[in-house]
Amino acid sequence: MSKNLKIIPLGGLGEIGKNMTVMEYGRNMIIIDCGVMFPESDLYGIDLVLPDFQYVLDNKEILRGIVLTHGHMDHIGGLPYLLKQVNAPVCGTDLTLGMVAGKLEEAGIREQVTLETIDDTQTIHLGPFRVSPFAVAHSIPASVGLVIDTPVGAVVHTGDYKLDETPAGGRTTDLKRLKELTPNGVLTLLADSTNADRPGRTPTEQLVTDALDELFAEANGRRIIIATFSSVLARLQEIINLAYKYNRKVALTGRSLKQNVELARNLGYLKIPKKLLVDIRANVPESDLVILSTGSQGEPRSALNRMAKGEHREVEVHSGDTIIISGGTIPGNEEDVGRMLNNLFSRGANVVYGPMAMGHVSGHGNQEDMRIMLETVQPRFFIPVHGETRHQHLHAQLAQKHGITANNIFILENGAVWVSDGEQASLEDAVPANDVYVDGSLIGEIGDLVLRDRERLSQDGFVLVYVPIDKRRKLAGDVQLISRGFLRMDASQDLMDEAKRNLKRALKRNGHSHDDTVRETLEKFFYRQTQSRPVILPHIVRI
Repeated sequence: MSKNLKIIPLGGLGEIGKNMTVMEYGRNMIIIDCGVMFPESDLYGIDLVLPDFQYVLDNKEILRGIVLTHGHMDHIGGLPYLLKQVNAPVCGTDLTLGMVAGKLEEAGIREQVTLETIDDTQTIHLGPFRVSPFAVAHSIPASVGLVIDTPVGAVVHTGDYKLDETPAGGRTTDLKRLKELTPNGVLTLLADSTNADRPGRTPTEQLVTDALDELFAEANGRRIIIATFSSVLARLQEIINLAYKYNRKVALTGRSLKQNVELARNLGYLKIPKKLLVDIRANVPESDLVILSTGSQGEPRSALNRMAKGEHREVEVHSGDTIIISGGTIPGNEEDVGRMLNNLFSRGANVVYGPMAMGHVSGHGNQEDMRIMLETVQPRFFIPVHGETRHQHLHAQLAQKHGITANNIFILENGAVWVSDGEQASLEDAVPANDVYVDGSLIGEIGDLVLRDRERLSQDGFVLVYVPIDKRRKLAGDVQLISRGFLRMDASQDLMDEAKRNLKRALKRNGHSHDDTVRETLEKFFYRQTQSRPVILPHIVRI
């Protein structure tokens, strides 16, 4: 039995999202976080991207528990999919587990999962792993980093953090407890790399509060609509405080927003004065109303996007409305956000977004925050995590500048197996860590070949080809071509007639392999004539 510690990232490296890390010692395994990634625009029809669970499934009998750092979807969204296949306790802070419980309820598996609440004052034991959370400042309350004591040394996993001295919600990153938890030093540090290309410190959340205060004052006599992430609960608290200050009522629209506000209010993370919250349909003068909405990323079905298109049942955007987008645009969402902003402006709204106002600050530390974390922890080995490849490399360069030798820094990819005996560290053969696509109820059944077909369909359309053949597999009549998303049949009849003539000649020359003949002939013909590559769908009919 191996007495080495293994650290195996299954997601979150070389990408932003689907964060998931396995730690293994002997016949014991724990998982830190289990998130999803939202698809970029080239993943046609894909709803979510999951980590590859195969290594965990192959070793599920040694899984001792799952520990969560916070409640964002890129850290918890994969749990319903994993927990349908494995049985393990899930440990997290009360708010994080409250959000997980909602996801498990939707998936119909809440009753079969054990949720164990932890906080940043205690230590839990999972096999040979002693896990001690420490508080961190992030854009959602009750976030923690983790100190994981193993038989070969301590591992620090920062989770998502920043070193904000005046964070919304008042919870700072507890570097004092982190030092107290690691009296014998740290074997390795796994640290958030998201903002490794941003110099200085991450701006304080107080700047957002001040900017929103100014916007509330300027919008005197006009309705205010604010779109933000439904999980940025500390931001919601600041908005509620400002609404109270300016004698406004607050209405919510968007299912996830309503769920999160109710959960956070019940747990005491949101303090809302009596009668401040009203139903979206309440008879409140527009000058006295703030509408809190989902949709800062231009998501097609979000509340703000439906308002922008004039499709929202309760809210009609009109001239004079002040609309504040309080959320940075996630890479890949720029087109959706831009389209939504154009629609809002065309309705006469005064839209404040992006660089026009300090409506959002990152929940992740910049380079100076990272430097302070490295100096606090002083690990022997360093693994930059949670970021695209450039972020990992820049974080590694920062670590070298502050005393960690290049040989002790490991820039890993998903599936890498990092191994240490407490003295040395090396890499073993990687395990599977492919992206797993969720499309409706299909999980892992959509592969790269299907996505390539979808890309071609989106660009060049398709041509359906009916080919009648007789018992001897000879052509037995006229072929028919039906085009969708490629060419209008009535406007391109000459081209389609020539395509038929080419196809008939080819079928007569090659009377057996009809499917291949149809595809190859028409693909070459249409590319030669149009420089396009429609998907060719042969349909061979026996008559």
